[in-house]
Amino acid sequence: MLTEPKGPSTPPFEVVDHTADIGIIAYGRNFPELLENAALGMMSLMVDLENVQNQETRPIIIGIPFPEKELLLLKWLKEIHYLFESEKFVTLSAKVTDWSETSVTGFVQGERLRPEIALLHHVKAVTHHLLQLEEQDFGLKAQIIFDV
Repeated sequence: MLTEPKGPSTPPFEVVDHTADIGIIAYGRNFPELLENAALGMMSLMVDLENVQNQETRPIIIGIPFPEKELLLLKWLKEIHYLFESEKFVTLSAKVTDWSETSVTGFVQGERLRPEIALLHHVKAVTHHLLQLEEQDFGLKAQIIFDV
């Protein structure tokens, strides 16, 4: 039900949560740390990380054709999401070992999904929707939305 504006201080719109999405805001002192924290943030939406152990390592090597940090961030998360979907590999930690404006090299550690690891949300996709990456006084801040 729509209502009339209440007065001159009423904002011109309101933000409403969308029931099919979930998101995170990740922080980092630099771009590699932002990537590492975003990976952990995404995985914490998908599973309860309390019972996950660093038993295995998977390499992550991604590249894009032109310099764009937002695209690198999304591709990094999509690769980690792919590992979960294809191998049921649960990432507990992520490390960027090298990066440039068009590539990221690193690894993730964790283990394959076990019955003791509770599933939380089924993330279907890492999206471009409402993606924001901005510099702050402390470093970087990114908002990433996931389709669930």
